[in-house]
Amino acid sequence: MNPPSNEFAWLPEALELVALRLTRADQCAFKIGDLTSQWSLDGPLGFKQVRRGGTVQMILSSLRPIPPEASLLFSEAVNHLRAAIDNVVWFLVEQEQGDLTGSLAAQVSLPIVESQEDLDKWTRRRSKITALASETTLGRRVQAIQPFAYPKSLVPSIGQTLAALTGQDVEMAHPLRLLQAYSNADKHRAIRLAAARTFSSTDAVPMAAQNLAHHELKVGDALGPPTPWGEVSFVDTNTAAMVQRPDPFSAWVNPVKDLNAIRRHVSKVVIPILLTGLEMPHGLPPGIETGDNGASHRERLLAGGWEDAETRLVPLLRARFRDAESRGVQFAPVVNES
Repeated sequence: MNPPSNEFAWLPEALELVALRLTRADQCAFKIGDLTSQWSLDGPLGFKQVRRGGTVQMILSSLRPIPPEASLLFSEAVNHLRAAIDNVVWFLVEQEQGDLTGSLAAQVSLPIVESQEDLDKWTRRRSKITALASETTLGRRVQAIQPFAYPKSLVPSIGQTLAALTGQDVEMAHPLRLLQAYSNADKHRAIRLAAARTFSSTDAVPMAAQNLAHHELKVGDALGPPTPWGEVSFVDTNTAAMVQRPDPFSAWVNPVKDLNAIRRHVSKVVIPILLTGLEMPHGLPPGIETGDNGASHRERLLAGGWEDAETRLVPLLRARFRDAESRGVQFAPVVNES
């Protein structure tokens, strides 16, 4: 159900572009899912059966890289999410202090820190930006959304059920800390989606003895042990594009899910609290039209759709999964090695 038409009265006209930034981040997430699922469907892995005497073993012979556009889209989404927050902080500071220039302007941003002590230090270093002082309304709201003050909405690296099935640990991350980690990493080096993180299993080894988690593959890796020549053995693979969370985290994750979780938190918690002191149950719609339709920013916002990238990807991914299943068994060429 769509919220009422006055739902966005809390968003000032001067910050309507912030809603479009969040939409653009969602568009990037959808495009990443579209690109990488098609890459996976097209079969990025090549195999050969290496025969040595009386045994044969399945070996990875080739690996097609992920389209570089996926990494660029991820970086763009992170930039828009971080900039959306700082746009709001800048607006609120200027409302109190007027135009800022020079070194003062460079100090205006949202701190993301681990303790009240760290926040106090950050604030003292910006004593001339009085709007951010701890006793002001904005200062109190900045404190309220810090990870140490708002420990809810943690983002899991993987679902509990899948973690239990594959024997993986679940890494929990606060969405603001996660955004900060991605943003800092992107400033120093491009965030790279993994060349491949592949789930594979073989009927040559008991399921309980196999590593069922996604793991990075390299050309030359074996997919299962050698089996007797002439004995049929099957290998199943499911290849996904994944990104490794930067320090202080380490888990490999679905990039669409991390981006979507961060965007939801920024939309429903961070921006509304900064502007009103309250969370908004709906936040801002992810599906705002950004093309040439002649509408104003406010009209676009009011007409925005509520299905996010993850939701819109579901039918597409299901169709591609069915396509992959319909292709049946493929036989790798045999290479004799002495």
